[in-house]
Amino acid sequence: MRAWSAYVVIATFALGVLAAHAQVVKPKSPGEIAQASEHIAQRNENCSREARVRQLHLLKRYRFMRDCKRR
Repeated sequence: MRAWSAYVVIATFALGVLAAHAQVVKPKSPGEIAQASEHIAQRNENCSREARVRQLHLLKRYRFMRDCKRR
C-alpha cells in the first residue's frame, strides 16, 4: 500500500512539472499582438458562422462554440 501511494505522489509531482513547462508564450510586440488578435477574431467568426449554419441555439450553441474555439 505504501508503494502505491508513493507512485501516486511521484506521478502527481511529475504531471505538475510537465504542466508548468507547457505554458503558452504570449506575444510581446505590437505586430504579434495584432496577428494573434486577428487569428482569434477569425476563429470566433468561423465558429459562429458554422453554428448559424447548423441552426444551434442556447445551450447547444454555447457548447459548440466552446468546443470549436478549442480546436
